[in-house]
Amino acid sequence: MTLNYNTMTHNKDCLQLDIAKKIKIKIDDRFRILYINDYFTNVSNFKVSDIILKDLNTILAPSMPKITLDLLEKSANEFQKFYAILKGKTKDGGCYWTFIRITQRFNQDKSFAGYLLEGKTLPSVAVSKIEKLFSILSEIENNAGKEAALKYFNGYLEEKGVNFNEFILAITEVNEKKADKYFEIDEDALATKKKKRSWF
Repeated sequence: MTLNYNTMTHNKDCLQLDIAKKIKIKIDDRFRILYINDYFTNVSNFKVSDIILKDLNTILAPSMPKITLDLLEKSANEFQKFYAILKGKTKDGGCYWTFIRITQRFNQDKSFAGYLLEGKTLPSVAVSKIEKLFSILSEIENNAGKEAALKYFNGYLEEKGVNFNEFILAITEVNEKKADKYFEIDEDALATKKKKRSWF
């Protein structure tokens, strides 16, 4: 898979994130936002005061299925590290696609503190696939409710023979090792790799 190395351009209706930069969001165990980095504020135009202690749904695009948080919470209980695809919203009504890595956070005394979400630009190969599924899930939610959408998605995973984490990696066409390498891309690493080959 070949990634587009543009910094920030419009891809259809959504912004494409700078591949050399990473969104960082810290949330507590109730999925409330505790911290956002400067790149997130630059992309989203949200001020820190707009969203601190707000639910994670606050920064998700309205077209995201309502079962999204349920799926994230379930995966958080099953994995110390997992991946997701989120469609974020900007304060002015725009959007951006992100490939998310979610890891557990701990306090200095080793007590559980919540989660760190790191977001990179979503490889274009995944956008059309996930858009179609999100559309189906949202339609089910509108017609039959969130529980029906969740049952459909669980059936979808069963048919594919994968769990949520494996599904996300399959959509992006990477394995976990390559995914983690992708999250370490910065401007220096990008300059080196552009001389050699694609990251995927």
